[in-house]
Amino acid sequence: MLWVTLALGSALFLGFYDIAKKKALTGNAVLPVLFFVSLTCTAVLLPVYFLGKIPSLALSEHLMLLVKAAIVTASWIFTFNAVSRLPLSLTAPIRASAPIFTIAMAVAIMGERPSSFEWIGIGFAMVSYFLISIASRKETGHFFTNIWILSMFFGTFLGSCSGVYDKFLLQRAKLDPLAIQFYFNIYMACIQAFSILLLCFLQRNKPDRKRFEFRWIILAVGVLLVIADRFYFLAVHEPDALISVVTVIRRSNVLISFAGGLIFFKEKRTKLKYVAMVGILIGLFFFGLK
Repeated sequence: MLWVTLALGSALFLGFYDIAKKKALTGNAVLPVLFFVSLTCTAVLLPVYFLGKIPSLALSEHLMLLVKAAIVTASWIFTFNAVSRLPLSLTAPIRASAPIFTIAMAVAIMGERPSSFEWIGIGFAMVSYFLISIASRKETGHFFTNIWILSMFFGTFLGSCSGVYDKFLLQRAKLDPLAIQFYFNIYMACIQAFSILLLCFLQRNKPDRKRFEFRWIILAVGVLLVIADRFYFLAVHEPDALISVVTVIRRSNVLISFAGGLIFFKEKRTKLKYVAMVGILIGLFFFGLK
């Protein structure tokens, strides 16, 4: 199945994106990082636009993408703030819980019916994500009273809403994948620029506010996201693609993010985390079966 391969490609680059994002956000102001990531995504896609490869859209379609941009920006604000303050080996597994929300919405709203093997794969993935969350909770103590953990969960929920909305845009509204990727990044950059100006106005008398430091790794975050999203949109665009399964496969990026947290950020290792990683790999095996 082509869409499974595309989803795996998205997971690979999303893992590298998570590592670069953590590096860009640590000790940095969040909103400007968001803005430069969106700006980089738009700049990478501009040559494709000038080559005439991106179709024009009707006003109603632009409005639909504006809604998507607002949802994703809100999700990013919550998740990026959490990533800047929590270990990557904790935030990546919480972000990987997105399939729980997506599967529920895809089955209830979009009428999806995953196969038996796909349900087994989803089950392995969900149990694995739960084990990682337990292991991470031991590191941070008060798990569900930590504001940044709650922020990560809420941002993840909004990301899942965006995922279900993607299926509507691609398979029901029949929007072109490149058009979605290009225009919604433009709208995100505009929303984030306005948010930065508003925040600067509201915090103009706060000398202790976190300052923004431009880092070249921010540009890498944008490039990696464009590649990951390109694989993702192509996967969802396939007629037989199930958004519930695509989301689970995509969130297997936790394997790369987990390794990055241990190697680059020297985060704590536990046996429970390794068991969960094996569970995710078993889940991916079942996704490849019919």
